[in-house]
Amino acid sequence: MFQRLPLPRAAQSFYRRGMKSPAVLLVGRTRAESTLASAALYCAGARIVTSKPDLALLVEAKATSQLPKRLDVPLVAIVRPGEKRKALMAGADAAYTRPTEWKAYSRLVERVLAEWAPTRKGARPRRARSS
Repeated sequence: MFQRLPLPRAAQSFYRRGMKSPAVLLVGRTRAESTLASAALYCAGARIVTSKPDLALLVEAKATSQLPKRLDVPLVAIVRPGEKRKALMAGADAAYTRPTEWKAYSRLVERVLAEWAPTRKGARPRRARSS
């Protein structure tokens, strides 16, 4: 009666290891960008939280005024091509160029989670290079 849908690769790896899915603080200014990013995060197997995140995701460089002052987690930005430098100057640890197509955007979010989310409990966040 019910059909079980396959999970994305990133979500499968989190569940296979017996870990909780990564907690992500989503920072965005417009509803359109935030909705797109939240859909990609859910597809990748992440949880969107408001406190105690493993990773903070900035989806617009215009949203830098909304950044919390003290974050003890990596801040990763997904912005338009011309705003990458602005996001890095605002304090982002890495900035990625936002793809225009949904599948590419979803794959980018999966890659960001794989690179920046902690790999085990109690592990400190890693610093990775941005693309």
